[in-house]
Amino acid sequence: MGDDSRVVNGVDLASVDDEAFLYQLMDNTEDVDQRKLVRARLREVQAVSRAKREEMMKKREQEREDAIKQRQQEAEEKKKRTLAMYDSMAKSAPAGGPKAMDINIYKEGKPCSDDNAAMVQPQRDLVEESIRERQKEADERKRKILAGFDTAAKSGTSQAVKKTEINQNKVSARSKFQQMDAVNTSQQGNKTPNFQATRVNRSASDIKEMLLQWCRSKTKEYESIDIQNFSSSWSDGLAFCALIHHFYPDAFDFDSLNPKNRRHNFDLAFRTAEEKADIFPLLDVEDMVLMKKPDWKCVFTYVQSLYRHLRDRD
Repeated sequence: MGDDSRVVNGVDLASVDDEAFLYQLMDNTEDVDQRKLVRARLREVQAVSRAKREEMMKKREQEREDAIKQRQQEAEEKKKRTLAMYDSMAKSAPAGGPKAMDINIYKEGKPCSDDNAAMVQPQRDLVEESIRERQKEADERKRKILAGFDTAAKSGTSQAVKKTEINQNKVSARSKFQQMDAVNTSQQGNKTPNFQATRVNRSASDIKEMLLQWCRSKTKEYESIDIQNFSSSWSDGLAFCALIHHFYPDAFDFDSLNPKNRRHNFDLAFRTAEEKADIFPLLDVEDMVLMKKPDWKCVFTYVQSLYRHLRDRD
């Protein structure tokens, strides 16, 4: 089966490439050391998947570049043939006389002489304008496609968020919280049955507001923190740091943090949460740094995890 140090619950981690299965295995594993083994394998699988996506994106981008160059060459060739045809028509009769256009010149691709190029300036301008318009459209399509792949790649670095979005139509936020609290209630000897019962009728917006209220209550002693939503309020990483610092005040010096040092703030918060509370970093530091306004669904999912692990510490 392989090295026993890489076997968890009878599963050889080296042979598993399914991220969903690894997430489920980690959820079903109680031993901290074995959870770390599963998490390490999960990161290996994610790294391989990310490399494949990047390679695919590079390949497709090169194919698009080649296709654009090919269209440019074809447009340039059509332009030359068009100019040659109009040049021939201009020379087919004296000034003021009836002109004859030979379409075969366009088909055969005979070049247009420089001496007569000025005679067909109006036609050349129309052709050039058409080429520029097609080039502009191609560039815009390229920009949109690249933006789509970029968004997909960023979303892919946080597989848990991706799973949440895929199942969004199947499980509402209310149902997710009900399931979350049902698990915690059974683990804690069903301490809060009344509180659990009141949640059944809450809407998704109620769940979001409740979670925001919880975050505000835990960060009210931090004057620089003002949590109003699940996007811009978390953009510099300080809100995450404040929330973690509330529960682990000796982990780091919050007053020394700088809102401009966003990468450091995100890394500090996610790393501390993982080390102190075994909270898996569902958000990726690089993704958060790239986004001035984080995706609220990603932040909402991670804050749910913080709530689930930390709410009973106070």
